Amino acid sequence: MKTIDVRHQELLYPCVRVRTPKAGGSGTVIYSSKVPKSDDYETYLLTNHHVVENCIRIEKKWNALLQREVKSDVRSTVDTEFFRYKWQSRNVGATQIQADVVAYDKDQDIALLKLRDTTPQPYIAKLYPRDAENKLFIFTPVFAVGAALGHPPVVTSGHISGFGDEIDNYEFWLSTAPTIFGNSGGAIFLQETSEFIGIPSRISVVMIGFGGDAITHLSYFIPITRIYKFLEEQIFQFIYDPAFTSLQCEKLREKKREEEEQRLVSRDHKGEDED
Repeated sequence: MKTIDVRHQELLYPCVRVRTPKAGGSGTVIYSSKVPKSDDYETYLLTNHHVVENCIRIEKKWNALLQREVKSDVRSTVDTEFFRYKWQSRNVGATQIQADVVAYDKDQDIALLKLRDTTPQPYIAKLYPRDAENKLFIFTPVFAVGAALGHPPVVTSGHISGFGDEIDNYEFWLSTAPTIFGNSGGAIFLQETSEFIGIPSRISVVMIGFGGDAITHLSYFIPITRIYKFLEEQIFQFIYDPAFTSLQCEKLREKKREEEEQRLVSRDHKGEDED
């Protein structure tokens, strides 16, 4: 059984509040490590795309290489708030740190933030092992942690209550740990091991008359399986695989972008030849 102080360090402290000009939610620190060949540290957080959506806009810009207008995204900064506590649990304020949206997938509702601060963060969520989802079951006790209703991070408890719910062609899991607006982007942790298994993302709303009631005791969360897939597709494997470094992944992303540009150029030239 985890002691109270360990629970604070592994569950509560990695959780932050995320603020944008038009929205708010939560985020969870999943990586903080030294940059190769540098004295600086880099720190990454997971959140939902819908939490930071208004910081991403798509614009058409002239591309000199392709000699035509192409769509590109313009990303503004996101504010993250790291909380300070006395007596472990009493919030006494927060430190605000700017972050950049470095990867996102709107359809999957996942975004990855990188802090602009270059000092290490001491509290990092521990990811549940990859390809071990067959060891998770209904009735497994969990905690939900997040800035519910814009409050400093709060903790609720419950258990895994379902798997395989498909929404907009993506799988979600269900938990009975209550969540509400503001929990989005936070974390679902296993109670026994404090391992991170998902991101609270949706609550159900039942329409009654002219209003709606939020069903907080059955909450959908993005499972860890989809999070690993997202990190792999976005080429951020170093976050979970020590065989990679952030510099290696950066080079791989740049190579992928160059290959995509060349593919577009070849496609355009082929179109001109056919004309």
